[in-house]
Amino acid sequence: GIGMAWASTAWPISLLAAGVLLLLLIYPRHPLVDWRAIWQDAQQRQHTLMAVAMAGAGAGQLLAQQSPAWFYLWPAAAILIGVMFLVHEQHGTSAAAAQALRLHRILGSTLIIAGLLRAGELIAEVKVIAFLWPLLLLAAAAQLILFREPGGAYEEGHGHHHTT
Repeated sequence: GIGMAWASTAWPISLLAAGVLLLLLIYPRHPLVDWRAIWQDAQQRQHTLMAVAMAGAGAGQLLAQQSPAWFYLWPAAAILIGVMFLVHEQHGTSAAAAQALRLHRILGSTLIIAGLLRAGELIAEVKVIAFLWPLLLLAAAAQLILFREPGGAYEEGHGHHHTT
């Protein structure tokens, strides 16, 4: 029906748009001469890779109608992004960095488990898994929405115009 067609298109387009939007929030807000400095900052490099992984996963979901192998791009991207959150570079005081790292590790673990469950659903076709991974994805989304940089966290370098 039309409801299923809408849902099967809305998810990949949302994922693709989220990745592109994150790239737009990182790069075009800065002059072109700053882009190399942004990439050299480990935190922003990870944000860039996360954005590309999201956009790629969305494109893969759209292409999955052509070949079911593309369905695996989304769980792979979720696992990759989760791992990046586990080791995400933090700026700021040691207390702020430690607090942010703890929150990022919880988020990373949530995304890894969601990706593994989706991969498991694709491989084993177990219906209960099809119910669980979206719940974990919603939990990850809630974590992202509720996340605030802890006091003492700051952005260094990539937010300023460079003269070099």
